[in-house]
Amino acid sequence: MIDTVYVKAESKRALNTRLLNERVSGTIYTPWDAREVELDEKLPRGTVVKIYTKIISGSPYAKAYGQWDPEKRRVK
Repeated sequence: MIDTVYVKAESKRALNTRLLNERVSGTIYTPWDAREVELDEKLPRGTVVKIYTKIISGSPYAKAYGQWDPEKRRVK
Protein backbone atom coordinates (compact mmCIF):
# COMPACT_ATOMS: atom_id res chain seq x y z
CA MET A 1 0.00 0.00 0.00
CA ILE A 2 1.30 3.44 -0.91
CA ASP A 3 0.95 6.01 1.85
CA THR A 4 -0.11 9.61 1.38
CA VAL A 5 1.97 12.23 3.16
CA TYR A 6 0.55 15.70 3.78
CA VAL A 7 3.08 18.55 3.84
CA LYS A 8 2.37 22.20 4.59
CA ALA A 9 3.91 24.35 1.83
CA GLU A 10 2.92 27.16 -0.53
CA SER A 11 3.50 25.04 -3.67
CA LYS A 12 5.32 22.01 -5.02
CA ARG A 13 8.12 24.28 -6.21
CA ALA A 14 8.43 25.89 -2.76
CA LEU A 15 8.53 22.43 -1.16
CA ASN A 16 11.29 21.24 -3.50
CA THR A 17 13.29 24.39 -2.71
CA ARG A 18 12.91 23.71 1.02
CA LEU A 19 14.06 20.13 0.49
CA LEU A 20 17.37 21.45 -0.91
CA ASN A 21 18.09 23.45 2.24
CA GLU A 22 16.41 21.76 5.18
CA ARG A 23 14.84 18.62 6.57
CA VAL A 24 11.12 18.50 5.84
CA SER A 25 8.54 16.36 7.58
CA GLY A 26 4.95 15.55 6.77
CA THR A 27 2.04 13.69 8.29
CA ILE A 28 0.44 10.38 7.33
CA TYR A 29 -3.18 10.23 8.47
CA THR A 30 -4.96 6.94 9.13
CA PRO A 31 -8.40 6.28 10.62
CA TRP A 32 -6.67 5.48 13.93
CA ASP A 33 -3.96 8.11 14.23
CA ALA A 34 -1.59 10.50 12.53
CA ARG A 35 2.15 10.01 12.40
CA GLU A 36 4.99 12.30 11.46
CA VAL A 37 7.51 11.18 8.80
CA GLU A 38 10.61 12.73 7.27
CA LEU A 39 10.82 13.24 3.54
CA ASP A 40 14.10 11.37 3.10
CA GLU A 41 15.60 8.29 1.43
CA LYS A 42 13.64 5.97 3.78
CA LEU A 43 10.31 7.13 2.36
CA PRO A 44 9.40 4.74 -0.49
CA ARG A 45 9.55 5.89 -4.11
CA GLY A 46 6.12 6.80 -5.41
CA THR A 47 4.70 7.86 -2.05
CA VAL A 48 1.99 10.41 -2.77
CA VAL A 49 2.80 13.84 -1.32
CA LYS A 50 -0.14 16.22 -0.98
CA ILE A 51 0.64 19.88 -0.40
CA TYR A 52 -1.68 22.06 1.64
CA THR A 53 -1.80 25.55 3.10
CA LYS A 54 -5.00 25.36 5.14
CA ILE A 55 -7.04 22.93 7.19
CA ILE A 56 -10.79 22.68 6.64
CA SER A 57 -13.03 20.85 9.14
CA GLY A 58 -9.97 19.38 10.83
CA SER A 59 -8.43 17.93 7.66
CA PRO A 60 -5.68 19.33 5.41
CA TYR A 61 -7.07 20.70 2.14
CA ALA A 62 -4.64 19.64 -0.62
CA LYS A 63 -4.02 22.14 -3.40
CA ALA A 64 -1.24 20.25 -5.21
CA TYR A 65 0.25 16.79 -5.17
CA GLY A 66 3.03 14.68 -6.62
CA GLN A 67 5.11 11.57 -6.05
CA TRP A 68 8.23 11.29 -3.92
CA ASP A 69 11.59 10.51 -5.58
CA PRO A 70 14.05 9.51 -2.83
CA GLU A 71 17.17 9.57 -5.04
CA LYS A 72 16.59 13.17 -6.16
CA ARG A 73 14.95 14.22 -2.85
CA ARG A 74 12.11 15.96 -4.62
CA VAL A 75 8.41 15.73 -5.39
CA LYS A 76 7.61 15.22 -9.07
